[in-house]
Amino acid sequence: MSKSSPLDTPMMRQYLEVKAQQPDTVLLMRMGDFYEAFLGDAEELARVCGVALTSRNKDDPQPIAMAGIPHHQLPNYLPKLIAAGRRVAVMDQLEEPAVAAKEGRAIRRGLTRVVTAGTLVEEDQLAPGAANHLVACTSLDADAQPVGVAALDVSTGRFTVEEASSSAQLALILARLAPAELVVPEAWRTAPDLADLLSPVPPIATLPPYAWKGGDARRFLAERLKVASLDGFDIAPEHDHLAAAAAAALRYAESSVAPDAQGRPVLPHLRGLTRLRAASGLVLDATCRRNLDLVRNSRDGTRAGTLIGAVDRTRTAPGARLLAEWLTRPLADLPGIRHRHDAVGALVADDSLRQDLRDALGAVYDLERLLGRIATGRANARDLVHLAASLEAAGTIGNLLTGRVLPRLLTDAQACLSEIPGLAETIRRTLVDDPPLAIGEGGLVRDGVDAEVDELRSIKRDAGAWLANYQAQEAARLGIKTLKVGYNSIFGYYIELSKVVAGQAPPDYHRKQTLVNAERFITPPLKEYEDKALGAEDRIRARELVLFHALRSEAEAATAHLQRLADALAAVDVLAGLAEVARLGAWCRPEVDDALALEFTGLRHPVVEASLGRGRFVANDTRLDAEAVDAPRLAIITGPNMAGKSTYIRQVAVAVILAQAGAFVPAASARLGLVDRVFTRVGAGDELARNLSTFMVEMAETAAILHHATKRSLVILDEVGRGTSTFDGVSLAWAITEHLHDRVGCRCLFATHYHELTDLAHDRPGIGNLTVAVAEKDDDVVFLHRIEAGAAAKSYGIHVARIAGVPATVISRAKEVLATLERLNTDLTARESAHRPAPDDISALPPTRPAGSAPVQLTIFGGVSSPTLDRLKTLDLDGISPRQAWELLGELQRSAASE
Repeated sequence: MSKSSPLDTPMMRQYLEVKAQQPDTVLLMRMGDFYEAFLGDAEELARVCGVALTSRNKDDPQPIAMAGIPHHQLPNYLPKLIAAGRRVAVMDQLEEPAVAAKEGRAIRRGLTRVVTAGTLVEEDQLAPGAANHLVACTSLDADAQPVGVAALDVSTGRFTVEEASSSAQLALILARLAPAELVVPEAWRTAPDLADLLSPVPPIATLPPYAWKGGDARRFLAERLKVASLDGFDIAPEHDHLAAAAAAALRYAESSVAPDAQGRPVLPHLRGLTRLRAASGLVLDATCRRNLDLVRNSRDGTRAGTLIGAVDRTRTAPGARLLAEWLTRPLADLPGIRHRHDAVGALVADDSLRQDLRDALGAVYDLERLLGRIATGRANARDLVHLAASLEAAGTIGNLLTGRVLPRLLTDAQACLSEIPGLAETIRRTLVDDPPLAIGEGGLVRDGVDAEVDELRSIKRDAGAWLANYQAQEAARLGIKTLKVGYNSIFGYYIELSKVVAGQAPPDYHRKQTLVNAERFITPPLKEYEDKALGAEDRIRARELVLFHALRSEAEAATAHLQRLADALAAVDVLAGLAEVARLGAWCRPEVDDALALEFTGLRHPVVEASLGRGRFVANDTRLDAEAVDAPRLAIITGPNMAGKSTYIRQVAVAVILAQAGAFVPAASARLGLVDRVFTRVGAGDELARNLSTFMVEMAETAAILHHATKRSLVILDEVGRGTSTFDGVSLAWAITEHLHDRVGCRCLFATHYHELTDLAHDRPGIGNLTVAVAEKDDDVVFLHRIEAGAAAKSYGIHVARIAGVPATVISRAKEVLATLERLNTDLTARESAHRPAPDDISALPPTRPAGSAPVQLTIFGGVSSPTLDRLKTLDLDGISPRQAWELLGELQRSAASE
């Protein structure tokens, strides 16, 4: 770079130096009222954010590309860059421009933060009801060795670590965490199988090999967490992969935060480190979450039409996040489930307390993320005002819970709601009710709080009166009525005398400026006032910043207490919200035990009921039991399209999830034996990016169920085998059903149009048949949405097609074809029945239908008797001559042709 290069300027050297440290970021540097980007970053900024691309030196043969955004618009442009998968580095001015100008040098600038999808802390850039996880994985191949998975939410300080011992388990963990950003070793940046583990794939960052070494990781974590060893976090010496994942997540997060006074990056709001174990919760894989629409729907990824959308009555953002956590990681231990049910039940029974709590919660802000901004130095005065309001609301909630006999969870919450002495009062007394967002704008502090601020404001406010009084005083002293006191933005305050009287100026008048017709002077009193008046605004802002930082430091010192308080408020919010939805919807408390039964009376689907309106949903009963002799553990459900089979099986799965999450369920009564995992095989679509057909996706999901389901699992299947030929599909469905019943022994609901499967109930008492009631008159069909015992006679697909608007000519032709196929099937079945021998092993074949029942689909499992084959089986080949064999072969050929 030559000396005359446009890149060789103090400002560009600053930019390029930081860019060399952050090569994979879009670097924005503060220059006056703008954040500017240069070179390739300018082109990236212009392309992603739609701002103008210009150049710094247009006349140069090699102009430097430049693009900028107003500094106050940075919060509006950051989300665009982050959504586009970019990392953003921000350089700020580290001193006032006047200081550098006075010394004749460039303004000192430096890197203040790196913004990534996983390290955001700004409230307006985060989804209020969802966690924002930065996830680190030691590997992406859990089949080769156990993988450590750490999740850090920088916005709240929550920090967890867990182990995946297989790729399937790693996929489960990643699906639950839904990473905003993934940190992996450098070797895994382009892992081809990442799409198999996680969809959609988040932005990926890497750390070099040294950052993943177990010994270094342990020392780093111990230093940051201020402990001698990691044993207290359940990370034993042999768990280097857990320590490495946690250290990697923390290192990466710290790289986005400005260092402390000693130059070390810190996250003081970090909440220790919690180890999660797979056995501690009800397992829901990504397929289950998607098929049941737990927290986001499969259409557009929003909460519309989801379970959380139907049950969320929380009043705070932390409460909404905690509810999502409860629903996506329900409990699998009876004491924990019962404690939640006790608390919800107490609030269902006390309408007054529940309503008072919810009213008070309405004044609570997002305390978790507010504390995150305080800890990382990004909180403004409005955040502190919101902190004060939240503390006052917490005091009200604590008082409401005091003096009552309450279940354990509410008692524990009440114990954490004690106020921090004087903090809310100090904030209220110091800051105005509605301070500006930018802390450097001034106007933060109330009058009467600080004597220096009051004096400076008085100077600023009374400037006109002081100058008028001083002008009158000096005119009287000099006896010059034309004397004027004025102000000039360049020369400041002055006393102006015309040329005629300028010679009468006394010795304390010092010449400041000469004009054509006048002379301007300054006096010591006017100079003193000028220094006060012109510096008043800057000094007010500086003094207000001192007071604000003192307040913020006081709040930061109470971070641990405030986090416990925030957790308690979130728990009360979730419990009160679940009680509200239970009370308004007439939901019941489920009885959860360690048996293997599922019994629901009058069960409804909460999402569908919310859509239809109260009282319009047809409730149904369910009973499955893996131990009882008078109830099936596997139910085959047949019936028409659009009659409610899919809704029925889903509502059972949803009820189990609600119950084990700690909520009441939409039923008249409910009893369930603890479920370890919910599996769903519902619908299907191809995945072109993974080169998987619809049927392949269907079979892959089914294979996962068959490999991993246990006797304690709940499996719901909807139309397995429909993606291939009829014979292939029904054969697979038959074998899958046998496997789930005979080998797994789980509780299962299987909705199908393969009516042949109903034959399985005849020789397997653990299988029962259910159907959806239909009222049929002439050519009209009414679906009653009522589930009852029995098997369906037909599927009414043509009726559904007519309702959907298929042209009448197509409907008419379909009826003709159906009639022909039914006649063909009747003839074939009669022929089969006449020749069918009694099988040697009746359990190997489906039994025949009851007498008088009309077959509605081709029978495929019964063999057809053949006289030719029977004769061939009895031949004594050693007792016939070649000539006899030749003649016999001709007879067999003619006989076979006639059959």
